[in-house]
Amino acid sequence: MKLYFRILFILIFIYSSIPGYIFAENKNSDAIDFDFEIPEIEKKSYSFNAEFEISETIKRFDKDSLLFNQKYPDGRDGGTFFQTDLSFKVEGNYRISIVELYARLNDELYYNDEDDWKNDLKTEEAYVSLLPGPSTTVDVGKKVLKWGKGYAWNPVAFFSRPKDIEDPDVTLEGYYIAGGDFIKSIDSPLKTIALTPVILPVSSDINEEWGTEREIIWGGKIYFFTFDTDLDIMLLSGEEAEDRFGVDFSRNISGNFEIHGEAAIILDYVKYITDQQGNLAEKKYDAKNYLLGIRYLTSHDTTYIFEYFRNGQGYTRDEMKNYFALIEAGYQEYINSQSMAKLSKSRQYGSQFYNTQTVMKDYFYLKVSQKDPFDILYFTLSVAGIYNINDTSGSIMPQIIYTPITNFEFELKTTFLLGKNHTEYGEKINDYKVYAAIKYYF
Repeated sequence: MKLYFRILFILIFIYSSIPGYIFAENKNSDAIDFDFEIPEIEKKSYSFNAEFEISETIKRFDKDSLLFNQKYPDGRDGGTFFQTDLSFKVEGNYRISIVELYARLNDELYYNDEDDWKNDLKTEEAYVSLLPGPSTTVDVGKKVLKWGKGYAWNPVAFFSRPKDIEDPDVTLEGYYIAGGDFIKSIDSPLKTIALTPVILPVSSDINEEWGTEREIIWGGKIYFFTFDTDLDIMLLSGEEAEDRFGVDFSRNISGNFEIHGEAAIILDYVKYITDQQGNLAEKKYDAKNYLLGIRYLTSHDTTYIFEYFRNGQGYTRDEMKNYFALIEAGYQEYINSQSMAKLSKSRQYGSQFYNTQTVMKDYFYLKVSQKDPFDILYFTLSVAGIYNINDTSGSIMPQIIYTPITNFEFELKTTFLLGKNHTEYGEKINDYKVYAAIKYYF
């Protein structure tokens, strides 16, 4: 791809260097001198980018929700939660010969009335790449592997942390891995094939989210480009981790219409299920996850993203009702006798299994964004929605982004949660959330 950019730059330079009269109807072209030198394109050996953000988050508590009672059984002073964030994110790379260094750091200082001032410094990525040739790369360090074609969900992203469903574009923290990319171009209907092997070490000091026992998790991805379609086949295996396999695809039906999909299976997945009394049971099965979506851009710069996600690891409607009934029984027990037995169990199960994003089986996601609406330049208006098909609850997220000055961005986003009692979004701890931010890039 870098070669293509260089060729394009040279062609543009040649075109702009030719005098305009060449294109006139002048037959005496013998007098034109084409002998000129093309200067070399000098590429910098380093790059640096930074982002500073000030944001305010406001949440209005739903004091009648079960998750509010679970966290605050004695109630809470004030029905509104405020948090101020100051974040500074920097990224850069430096290349010497065939060695390239890359790092992305995120330092966040935040304040709210529960935690007071706290600082969270995080190395999101930091790795070394060896590039012995244009088709070979070897990476070692902390890196985000962007697998999958979905926008809101990526069930085949085996070596990645889950996306934030409320902000799928936000950068993620990587894992420590050793891997690479080996690309081969072929003069046939199969245009390109690429191999991406991955090794992920696990111990109590590294990648501890995968476990505390020392082991090596390995896997990889094979990429194909054929008949104008991107295809990937993935796998992950380890002694303690469940083996999993996946496949994805993406195809442009036209210049402005794209379809994509993912499918994954996790072998011998163990799901923990509670009953209304707090008894925990295990269910082992092969979990099948899949996603199908489209992306469509209209002639008026309106973008539609629509996806269906089947979460084979999720809970059924009845399983969630039992969890909510446990919280309700635990809260009433605490009110009546000050006993925290059931409420403590529900908190434990919630933090480990239940209080997560898209915790149930079937979801729709829709995002509609309009660039420069009402002829306002550098302004983007969008609205996104998540719908839980199993219990008919969901959320709506309007958003505006405005960049009136170069490198300055203003963002305002609200989230409204909708649902009845004993539904996923109806029992969330807050009714709505407002997020406002000013960002400066340099």
